[in-house]
Amino acid sequence: MNIVLLLVGLGLILAGASLLTDGAAALAQRFRVPEFIVGLTVVAIGTSTPELVVSVLSAVQGHTDMAIGNVVGSNLFNSLVILGVCALIAPMALTRGNIRRDIPIGLGASLLLLLFTADRWLHLGPADRINRTEGIVMMVCYLLLMLFTVRQALRENRDRPADPRPEKRGSVWLHGVMVVGGLAALVYGGDLFLKSATELARRLGISESVIAITLVAGGTSLPELAS
Repeated sequence: MNIVLLLVGLGLILAGASLLTDGAAALAQRFRVPEFIVGLTVVAIGTSTPELVVSVLSAVQGHTDMAIGNVVGSNLFNSLVILGVCALIAPMALTRGNIRRDIPIGLGASLLLLLFTADRWLHLGPADRINRTEGIVMMVCYLLLMLFTVRQALRENRDRPADPRPEKRGSVWLHGVMVVGGLAALVYGGDLFLKSATELARRLGISESVIAITLVAGGTSLPELAS
């Protein structure tokens, strides 16, 4: 039964990702919003919802190994597996903004996480932990980076020639329903996949930390892979 639920969850993830990206791209083109900004906000946050839900629930229940393992494992999966699969399908051309802005920002976020989790290694405290103050700093950094990135993207978009492709038409409500429905399918499918995969792993005697950094991280990152 768990295998069937695993496949159903995977199907919902793929279908939800398709609905989300198609609907968001259509809305972006209709309202002349750069697709990069839509991907940075609606798509990125929506496809990261499974990681958020799993990590928050794990932290609330005291399973910090699961929460940290999910975050670290998802970052590894995103950077290595997802980009690797995409590059195998078709070569990926990098823009100047990717090299000078996006990749350094991603690296800086990882270094900040290392700084906040290496208290004893850096002789900053008696225990390795992420406290509330550091959590607030992370949230503020994210908001500031989003504002900076959106402003930069808007500035670059003004300098680009107009898109020669015909503007997409269709009901705004329909595209909105596609986005919401895609997000719902992603969250539900990701949760279904996670529970069934975790149950299978535990029946095989795999530890919780290994589950977090492999199956949980890979399962919750499937929306990003599909998108």
